[in-house]
Amino acid sequence: MYARSKPLGGKRAGEGEGKQIYMHCHVSILRFVLFCFCFCFYFSASFALLFIYVCLCIHTCMYPPLLSLFSFLSVIVRRMTDTKRMANANSGLPQPPTEGDAAKSDPLEGILGTHPDCKYIKKKLLGQGSFGSAWRVEERETGTIYAAKVMDTNNMSSKDRGFVTNEVKCLSRCNNANIIRHHVSYERGGMLLIIMEYADGGDLYKQIKARQQSTRYFKEHEVLFIFLQLCLALDHIHMNKMMHRDLKTANVLLTTTGLVKLGDFGFSRQYEDSLSNPVGSTFCGTPYYLSPELWRRAPYSKKSEMWALGVVLYEVIVLKRPFGGRNMDELIDNILHARRQPLPNIYSEDLRNVCDQLLSLDPKYRPSLRQLFQQPFIRKGLETLRRSVLNHNRIPQNVQKDIACNVDEVLNSDIQDYESTRVVPRRGIVTRHTADRGWQDCELLLDEEAVVMRDVATGAEERVELSALTSVCPIDAAIAHEKFVFAMKNQTGKAFWFKEVNEASYEEWLVALQNALPF
Repeated sequence: MYARSKPLGGKRAGEGEGKQIYMHCHVSILRFVLFCFCFCFYFSASFALLFIYVCLCIHTCMYPPLLSLFSFLSVIVRRMTDTKRMANANSGLPQPPTEGDAAKSDPLEGILGTHPDCKYIKKKLLGQGSFGSAWRVEERETGTIYAAKVMDTNNMSSKDRGFVTNEVKCLSRCNNANIIRHHVSYERGGMLLIIMEYADGGDLYKQIKARQQSTRYFKEHEVLFIFLQLCLALDHIHMNKMMHRDLKTANVLLTTTGLVKLGDFGFSRQYEDSLSNPVGSTFCGTPYYLSPELWRRAPYSKKSEMWALGVVLYEVIVLKRPFGGRNMDELIDNILHARRQPLPNIYSEDLRNVCDQLLSLDPKYRPSLRQLFQQPFIRKGLETLRRSVLNHNRIPQNVQKDIACNVDEVLNSDIQDYESTRVVPRRGIVTRHTADRGWQDCELLLDEEAVVMRDVATGAEERVELSALTSVCPIDAAIAHEKFVFAMKNQTGKAFWFKEVNEASYEEWLVALQNALPF
């Protein structure tokens, strides 16, 4: 299309380069021939003469085409090298934006980041996991320090997403001084941000590891105070018809004032779902806290939670977990047969008995929390904890009051009233959400045995036995994109989402369904 111009001096472009390559090929081939000649002469002069004869034959018949081929390959290699060098040189230049760059923008921009204009400013990375990370952040307007958990729900399965969104709202309903308080949550572009209370003393797991290095055992009153505060937190959760499901020392957070706060509520995969896979293949850290009945594929229950509480207590006392193994099979076998080291005699018999009761192989011999609170040793410890908190000048007065009220409530409670289940029948028209049809009118019926859902349009019914329910909780409007949404979940992990028209009806359904839960 365009006339080819000649360079200055009258030579065609590339002519000098071609001669240089041609000479380079000659030199390379002569070097190779000389090397081979020396190699043959090293063994025998006859080999050397034979090699010269072969070279003469090749030179006569094959040398010109071989030289041409070698020259051609050299030109290609050199031009590829020059192209790559040019690309590397241009890589530092600004490139035009592409459509994918917009998709890579941070969905939480302006809410969470390192820029001083963000609502929550990142200060320190606290931890990182498969689904996200945790940060210590500062609220720009107030200067308050919080913990922020960022989770990428795009990489989660539908069950994991449903579990996280359900349980985050359950955490927000927990108002207890020994539970990490939920502040606010955001969802943008598949990223879930949870802002919660920050515990400045680290976690119990790291504290145990630090003491393990020098075998510095906790004093008995320290063990008891940690254990009792953990009991108060779990009791509040159980009283709200929920379970923590991931109780372990890494989720027990500490403050510099000596308070214990239970954290990471509900962020674990539901045990019923995990145990449907090959046993233990989906766990990361939590197998050490699973009860024997869970390894036998029984559903998770409050008795399983009491076993995990016993494992935590043992870990605080001994500075290591009660059950271990070189592999998963050995760990499971040790748990199923209760193979563990005895508790050290430096602690009282009462404390050791509590730990042994919680680690009973048979769930029926494990005490409930309210049964624990009836034991004289525990009651005396609760009264001592109450006095210590009220006399601590670094604990805020509102927190002192909350803990004192919680202790008084459990000490004065009637265990029979607590453990009885009161089901109040209820019927009404709500809106139910399904993946294939969206929001549809549904008649919801609660009786003494089951929850029945009847589709108003088709008349199709679905029944869930109360004994199969595991949790009932509200769904945050930012997550559901609707107001007055609540959900219930059964032992298989299936979630049922419902929506009411006003707050009063919404609260009435929540209370009725939570009171009907079987634990």
